[in-house]
Amino acid sequence: MEKQRYNILFGEFVKFKRAQKNMSQSDLADLMGNNFQNISRLERGLITPTLFWVQNLAEAFEFKLSDLIIEFEMFVKMQGKQKST
Repeated sequence: MEKQRYNILFGEFVKFKRAQKNMSQSDLADLMGNNFQNISRLERGLITPTLFWVQNLAEAFEFKLSDLIIEFEMFVKMQGKQKST
């Protein structure tokens, strides 16, 4: 998968998880010690998150890092299935 597509999918995943937790971008940013503009850029696929960011996301969503990655993998598979139907 190309980097830009991966970034877009990860951003969509973050937005989906944030919505499930009823969080605003500002809420998530506060939990991560960041700002909402960076969360917005992440959700739009404009940046590639570092492992540090992904770990902070996992903590903000109350996941272990490995569980967040597994959930993202399932999200990507579901997106692929939706496009093929």
